[in-house]
Amino acid sequence: MTAPIPFERPVFVTRPVLPPLGDYVALLETVWQSHALTNMGPMHQMLELAIGDRVGAGETALWNNGTSALMGAIRALELRGKVVVTPFTFPATVHAIALLGLEPVFADIDDESLTIDPVKIEEVIVDGVSGIMGTHVYGRFCATERIAEVASSSGLKVIYDGAHSFSRRPPIFPDDPTAIGDITILSFHATKLFHSVEGGATVTMDPELNRRLKLLRNFGIVSESEVELVGMNGKMSEVHAAMGVAMLGMIEGEIAQREAVASAYAAGLEGIEGVRIVAGNGDSMQYFVIRIDPVAFGSTRDVLLDTLRSMNVVARKYFSPLCSDMDPYSALPSAQNLPVARTAAREVLALPFYGGMSADDAHRIVEIIEWHHGGGRL
Repeated sequence: MTAPIPFERPVFVTRPVLPPLGDYVALLETVWQSHALTNMGPMHQMLELAIGDRVGAGETALWNNGTSALMGAIRALELRGKVVVTPFTFPATVHAIALLGLEPVFADIDDESLTIDPVKIEEVIVDGVSGIMGTHVYGRFCATERIAEVASSSGLKVIYDGAHSFSRRPPIFPDDPTAIGDITILSFHATKLFHSVEGGATVTMDPELNRRLKLLRNFGIVSESEVELVGMNGKMSEVHAAMGVAMLGMIEGEIAQREAVASAYAAGLEGIEGVRIVAGNGDSMQYFVIRIDPVAFGSTRDVLLDTLRSMNVVARKYFSPLCSDMDPYSALPSAQNLPVARTAAREVLALPFYGGMSADDAHRIVEIIEWHHGGGRL
């Protein structure tokens, strides 16, 4: 089989969507005229309402980034001691727990969904655990109904890291009282399908929790003369909110373009032994992720990644290494027995996936995978 032609330029796993520069500048001119640069100004208020409408449930508060939102959620729920968390996530999820002086307790994941396994949560609940933090991996939801049952029986609070969740068509969350947990956070980082360059949000069904979250993001300040609680500076600036406002009208178009790329990937990958699509060909358009069975495929994920990168295809190992295997956490007792997560971390691979790609780009990447599967190597 003839070796495929490498891409002339690197094709990265994602590329930020950008609005027409003129549209963004027009919004910045409004900011300049107002002289309001932060402190929940007009642009912030506009974006917060629009995000809430798209979320479709509960109450929404904007934050300067998803990590601040996670830390605010932990503080708002007054979690103490230990928090059960998935090891299969971006480090920020676990760091938010550790930065506040709490101990992460890792629970293994479900082999199919790659989200935290409710059965494994039950197995690691010990004295001192006050909460559960799951991640909606690649935008696919955790088993929220079962997790709600586990939390209720143990008196625990539930936070979801929904950083990838805004990559879905509205309403973002299903009509299910367990879907949001006590608090769900969103991320609007530049790598996300919808972004404000840097940004995030919290969503909760509890108005009092939302009030506390809004205080926490602004130093706990109630008024010029009253500070109710210890808070942080988690506010989104007007400049970032303006980018979010400019991006709002582009979400549906980006989703539609990614759906076309996903269809091309799916059609090409069908029938390649040892390759399974685990994300990107369904409700969530954040990442297109495959899983490589090294026996059936005849090669490991890492060797395939080397081949792809030699062809200028910059795929990524999301999520590898596991958070539980990183230096700050690897010595924890709960980090030792996570066989499902460790296997997944060796096998998952996020392929380039963004609206600026063409179906032909996806076909070319599939050809490289086929060539590698057939024994091709550079």
